[in-house]
Amino acid sequence: MYDALQLGPFTIQYILLIYLCSIIATYFILDAFISDSIIKTFYKREYFTFWFILFITYKFSIVLFEPQLLLTTRWLFFTGGQDGFYLGLLAGVLFLIWKMRKESIPGKEFIKSLLIVIVSFTVVFQLIKFVVLSFL
Repeated sequence: MYDALQLGPFTIQYILLIYLCSIIATYFILDAFISDSIIKTFYKREYFTFWFILFITYKFSIVLFEPQLLLTTRWLFFTGGQDGFYLGLLAGVLFLIWKMRKESIPGKEFIKSLLIVIVSFTVVFQLIKFVVLSFL
């Protein structure tokens, strides 16, 4: 797999740092490429909330998939895996849809800007991953 960065008792995989850098870079790309409108203020306000919901759901979804781990303290060190990621993605998208309807944002603009977010995150992630992992 990918190597890890050791910070005292904490081990951080490089791929997680690449995700974090991609999330931050995508935020600034959105700020530059989405024109000033209600959708831009919506994404600037809800972008990091979406990622927080995705991360928390991903991290603690192991409890949903393996409830017997609640009797131990080992579940704190596990992640939800691919199923947990998809569950977190679903929770994050449902959150965005709920906020979109609450603020009465047109669906066409929302989907268009969501595609910009997805494409820009994917491109930035792949570029950063290529650069970082080619030097390691």
